[in-house]
Formats: sequence, structure tokens, C-alpha cells
Amino acid sequence: MPDDFDMDHLNLLIHLLDDPDQEAFQQVSNEILTLGLPAVEPLEEAWFNTNDNLTRKRIEELVHSLQYDSLYTELEGWVASGGQDLLRGYMIATRFHYPNLEEEKLLADLNKLTRSVWIELNDNLTSLEKIKVLNHVLFGSYEIGGEITDIHIPDHYFLNNLIHSRHGNAVSIGILYIIIAQKLNLPVKGVDLTGNFIACFTHIPSEFKDDYKPTNEVKFYINPFAMGAVFTRKEILLYLEKAGIVPSLNCFKPASNIAVLKRWCYDLLQAYLDSGMKEKAKELKSFIKILK
Repeated sequence: MPDDFDMDHLNLLIHLLDDPDQEAFQQVSNEILTLGLPAVEPLEEAWFNTNDNLTRKRIEELVHSLQYDSLYTELEGWVASGGQDLLRGYMIATRFHYPNLEEEKLLADLNKLTRSVWIELNDNLTSLEKIKVLNHVLFGSYEIGGEITDIHIPDHYFLNNLIHSRHGNAVSIGILYIIIAQKLNLPVKGVDLTGNFIACFTHIPSEFKDDYKPTNEVKFYINPFAMGAVFTRKEILLYLEKAGIVPSLNCFKPASNIAVLKRWCYDLLQAYLDSGMKEKAKELKSFIKILK
């Protein structure tokens, strides 16, 4: 909590939350909202210490607004920086549904998984051999997987659920795959393939960075949802032809991290709508606007 945070003043404002006058409440509410995230914990404590339903409802609304205002600000910062760190973006996106996410524990679990791959890699392996190692650990040792029907289940979109249950859908597994590959300095990017979500292995540039630009575009394609199966551009064309989809450049080229997260959002939006979660869908639309 900031040194200059006035706890006494916040406590006074919290005590005024039971005022039945809506105009008076609005003034108190606006003042609490200016205090930002440090006000969340005292508000939650106040929620437990009151039995007044009106006060509890108002506290819940305030906590929700404080958390989401902060989340949107953080997402705006990530986009402004070019969305270079996909993991950071995915963490922010996961907190959209889980605002109290234990990030440190999740990062520790993710690092443990990444290390399991790292210890089996060496510089003498070819690009394909390195991908085979990654596939072996993720889909063999860790048994990460999912089903086609998972796209309709909102829980399967979030990083914490995927890491803990080892069960996800095409887009969540794909993003995890890309994140781990990039942590291992493997030049893997997402591809926003219409009707699917895949990854690609690009030619390694002279200096690898999160915002690297492939020197010769795609070396080969990977389908993380199919246990990391490797395929070519010709097979993408065949898939599009069978699906009756007109090919576009986005179906073949590496996508930016912002485009990857936007794709995740649109798929989650449909899952919310399919599940009847209209309020979450409405909030997610505000989230998506930041990514445009």
C-alpha cells in the first residue's frame, strides 16, 4: 500500500456506504474509485464485517470497478509497448476472469514446466528435433490436451486452469505452447488461421528478442492442439479448400502477440455467449476495444 495512502479517510468513506441516498452514495463511490487498487483489500475486509445487504452489494460493485479499471489500464500499457511479452498479455487476460489470480504461483508452475523442456534440449538438435522435445514434454510427460468441444467452455481459456488441470482448447494450448517455446528462445509465433489456431517456426534471426522479425518468414507450421503435429503451407491450403474458406495472408503469416490475444478474446466472447454469460461478454467487448 502506498505510503501516502490515507486509510482513515478510506474507512470514513466505507462507513458512509450504507447511506440510502443514491446521490450521496455516488459521491462517496466516486471518491473511493479515485484511490485505485489499494482500496480493494480494506473494502473486502469491510464486506466481511457487515451484514447489511446494501453495503455488501455496493462494496462488491466498487471492488469490481477498481479491479477492472486497473486491468484495462494495464492492458493499455501492454498494447502501447507493442505487446512484446505474450505471457504478460495472457496473464492480464486471465485476470479478466480471475482478478485475484496468484500470479507468482502460476509463474512458478510455468517456469517448472519450461525447465522440464529445457533440460532435454541442446544446441546440436535441429529445429524439428527441438519441437519434438517440446511436444514430448507438454503432451507426453505433462499430458496437456483438450477436446474440440472445449471451445464452448469459458474455463478452458484461462492460463491458470490450463496449467492446473492440463486441459484446455486450441487457442489456450496454442498460446501456452508459444510462450514456452519463446522462453526457450525457439522462434515460434502464433498464426491466426481462420477456423483454427496454429503456430509456426520461423527462421532464427541473428539476435533473438521477444519482438523479433523473422528473416525468411515461416520454416514450418505446428498444430499444438494436435499434440504439436508439424505440417506445411500446402496442407493449410488443403484444409482451407475443404472448409470452403478463401485463403488470406493472415492464414499463413506469423501474427503479432496483440493479434493472438485479440483472437483469444473473440473466441472467449463466443464461449461466454454460448454459456449465457451476457454480462461477462459485455465487459469483454470493452477489453477487446483496447486491442484494436
